[in-house]
Amino acid sequence: MITIFNRAELFVDTNSEAAAKVWSTLKANGIEYEMTTKQDVAALRKALHYYQGMSSTTAGMPGSYYGDTPNYVYKIYVRKADLARAKELCSL
Repeated sequence: MITIFNRAELFVDTNSEAAAKVWSTLKANGIEYEMTTKQDVAALRKALHYYQGMSSTTAGMPGSYYGDTPNYVYKIYVRKADLARAKELCSL
């Protein structure tokens, strides 16, 4: 079991394909991992600016807001004991 006391951060990125490659490599090699996904704060601030910039005559969010894809930060943790092997396997 991975806990906050025995884990090490292996991977941090906004690219979902890269994150999938890392966790699939870990899974294929039997290395236990934990992954967290959080929305990037900068994307939330951007949405807030769009919302605050709307006038009373604007119906809904501006068109450019709908075209923007949300940004997520992917973090993958492994046990401290497995960190060196995981880095080698994932070429990190």
